[in-house]
Amino acid sequence: MGLSRTGFDAGDLPGGPAANIAAGHNLDEDGTLTVSRGWAVGRGDRPGGGLVSSVAEQLRWARFHLGDGRTEGSAGVLPAERLLRMRQPTVELRGSALGDAFGICWFLREVDGVATAGHGGSTNGQFAELLIVPERDFAVVVLSNSAPNSILFNQAVVRRVLETGPGLVDRDPEPLPYDPARAPEIVGRYDNDAIAVVIAADATGLTLEVGIKPEIRAGSEGEMPADYPPESIGLLPGDGDEYIVTSGGLRGQRGFFTRDTTGTVVAVDLAGRLFGRVAP
Repeated sequence: MGLSRTGFDAGDLPGGPAANIAAGHNLDEDGTLTVSRGWAVGRGDRPGGGLVSSVAEQLRWARFHLGDGRTEGSAGVLPAERLLRMRQPTVELRGSALGDAFGICWFLREVDGVATAGHGGSTNGQFAELLIVPERDFAVVVLSNSAPNSILFNQAVVRRVLETGPGLVDRDPEPLPYDPARAPEIVGRYDNDAIAVVIAADATGLTLEVGIKPEIRAGSEGEMPADYPPESIGLLPGDGDEYIVTSGGLRGQRGFFTRDTTGTVVAVDLAGRLFGRVAP
């Protein structure tokens, strides 16, 4: 496909390890930006944040998926029906900012009544977002390199481009007013193998904090991304078990709470990852 500046290792790119790659940045506790050392991830994490590429080459990739499976000078890479099949739902997604459903390697969602397909990625200080609008023959790619606000930046750029290009308006849902009586059933600590999520409450509202477990940081041989401090969340209309982050670097992220057969909240979803409740 001619993606000569795309690969999983700097040695694969023109110029080798000295290739001209934008450095990621993280915000220190004192508010200064520092260069993040090392963007590479393990083989198992490469689909979510291990690819090195450029805006131009990601647009070339998007153009291929908006086409008929052929590239310039090629008899065909994939049959057109296979490309279309990738954009058909395989499973629905509940309460997720990632999309309404998942296809084959695409997150699928409707924006202003029009079907889109996209996928993002992130690693230490690096963030990417790719979105295509097949029926408008349109695509947008954003790459940014400054945590923790790059997610917000990418989202703002994508929304602005959608509005000024194909004329699609993308807005976050409005949360319900804070109800302190509901807080006790969801506050607590939730975790998975590497990350902990803490949901807390006070008289003014709910907050969500995300951090890499200390033992994971201590055992890592390389630099790891910074944690996210407590940020405001609000419950969404409906069954009351979906929420949205309303402030900070994760603003706009959506998720939901899972209950057991007794109605007790036992897990929370964030960015497509499930965190089990380990403490009230």
